[in-house]
Amino acid sequence: MSSTAPTATPTTSTTRGITVGRVLIVIGGALVALSSWLNWGAKTKELGVARTAYTIPAKFVIDNKAGPGSPGLSLGIVVLVLGLLIVLAAFAPGWRIAGLVLGLAAAITAVLYVYQVRKIIHDANLGKSFRDFISIGVYLAGIGGALAVVGGVIALIPPGFWSSLTSEDTPEEDEGKPASAGGAP
Repeated sequence: MSSTAPTATPTTSTTRGITVGRVLIVIGGALVALSSWLNWGAKTKELGVARTAYTIPAKFVIDNKAGPGSPGLSLGIVVLVLGLLIVLAAFAPGWRIAGLVLGLAAAITAVLYVYQVRKIIHDANLGKSFRDFISIGVYLAGIGGALAVVGGVIALIPPGFWSSLTSEDTPEEDEGKPASAGGAP
């Protein structure tokens, strides 16, 4: 009876990496799309009621002077379309790179939103943290984008990469030494 563990063939490990990568991209895209319906701005006495991404203009992520009520496309539509594109990318040719790039775009959108909120708080000297002014939607978009990026990276790892890191080769210096039993010289 052999005590060695069965090793995965390159085909098995490749299929596993591709499957895990694709699943992470789909889950990440679904989270990004879902975040568009959730609150992005928390209810505060300074800002009033909670705000979904549909009440925030998309331009806000690059210009903090574009507040609610500004003309233009809403951030909710941009985030929803981005989430759906991430999910669809998981089943398109070139899906590994597409999932990685679109996931990165979703994560960057969430980070830019947080940056603009932080900048407004700092400029107004409110003495509070940006976490007091953001809500679950931003976090979900960032996490979903990060999952899609991780999925794309996992799917891009070449077959046999992990097994090459854990090879059973002995170092050259150990090969020249005779094996001694029980510590005797």
